[in-house]
Amino acid sequence: MMGRLDRGQARLFYAFDLDEAVPRDHLVRGIAEVLDLSWVHGALASHYSNTGRPSIDPELMLRMLIIGYVFAIRSERQLVREVQVNLAYRWFCGLCLEDKVPDHSAFSRARNERFRDSGIFREVFERVVATCIEAGLVGGEGFAVDASLIEADANASKPVRPSFRQTQQTSATLSARRGP
Repeated sequence: MMGRLDRGQARLFYAFDLDEAVPRDHLVRGIAEVLDLSWVHGALASHYSNTGRPSIDPELMLRMLIIGYVFAIRSERQLVREVQVNLAYRWFCGLCLEDKVPDHSAFSRARNERFRDSGIFREVFERVVATCIEAGLVGGEGFAVDASLIEADANASKPVRPSFRQTQQTSATLSARRGP
């Protein structure tokens, strides 16, 4: 007999364990096993005010950035989307299904405002990489740089206003063709 998905009334309560949804051999479990970010709050405390609205947890932001680096997610917008939908990434970041993922702009604000004049990002990065090297997750012998040329995503049918110099050159060319 052919089965059909019962699309009746939605459940009021769900029993879901995020830990059970993430495979035991997933890379995020290996990273979480060796990564200790308990020092982050103390190291970054001087960059935060004691008053005002609470910020996004810096450990959450670092965990999201680690996900981005490990899984080659280059865009912060894409990183936010991936953490939103990927259960393993949510688990690694300590987010429940109901938790809101920080907006992509939080990363650029942190980089360009809060931590702009400090070397804290480098310190955090070096500490995380050293932990990963000690655990054997990365070798530390080399790195790769992608210098690919990528065609611009431009609208060919959209008119482009010429610069003043281009207008002068075009006028001079037309005048020369017409003659005196």
